[in-house]
Amino acid sequence: MNFAADGIVIRRAEYKDYDRMLTVFAPEHGRIDAIARGCRRPKSRLAHASEPFCSGEFVFSESKGRSSVVQCDVRDRFYPLREDYERMTHGCYYLTLADAAALPGQEARDLYVLLMKALAILAYSELEPALVTMAFEMRYMPLMGYTPQSGYCLVCGSEIAGACRFDAEAGGTICLSCPSAAPRVTEGARRVLFKAPVTDMGATQLLAGHPDWKLAARIYRPFVLRRIDRRNEKVTPELP
Repeated sequence: MNFAADGIVIRRAEYKDYDRMLTVFAPEHGRIDAIARGCRRPKSRLAHASEPFCSGEFVFSESKGRSSVVQCDVRDRFYPLREDYERMTHGCYYLTLADAAALPGQEARDLYVLLMKALAILAYSELEPALVTMAFEMRYMPLMGYTPQSGYCLVCGSEIAGACRFDAEAGGTICLSCPSAAPRVTEGARRVLFKAPVTDMGATQLLAGHPDWKLAARIYRPFVLRRIDRRNEKVTPELP
């Protein structure tokens, strides 16, 4: 049985002499693990389709519970990422987070749209990679069911107004009146934490001139890494 699905290759592994095992993330099907037979042979029509970041319409064949990629109409490979090591590192981090979230047979349209938007901005804009990554992380975590508290103190429940502390382990802000060893956060950085998750990824450029986005990025990363089971611990881009 054959079926077609939009998707993006988020992981690959060499298999036998000329094949690869691919993990394709599809919005309607979640994670699809499939073999691309002969893709490493010279002039194989699946050569480009078996690389990470390759997106398009894939045609899969299912037999005896196993899937194979038999065709791919490539739409975008986000090629500029391959020419810039820093941007490539950030892009691989996005794929790793998608891999950690995608489940076989489980629809994940919102995550797919977010991933594609983030990769497009990372590859084709002049924005700092760390800024794009922060924006991606802050929209990714709510989709995973993790939204940090940024409007009230986790300890006393009082409304936060002004500078505060952010406890990545506890998952939110703590007012300066309550005891905490968590790092201090400016009001500007707290507002980034509060607004970014509910703002479209396309508006990321509006943060480029914000004086506190780098601080927000540094305090948010530990919140992500404490909650996401990532398969490749080495793929973590540097903080700004």
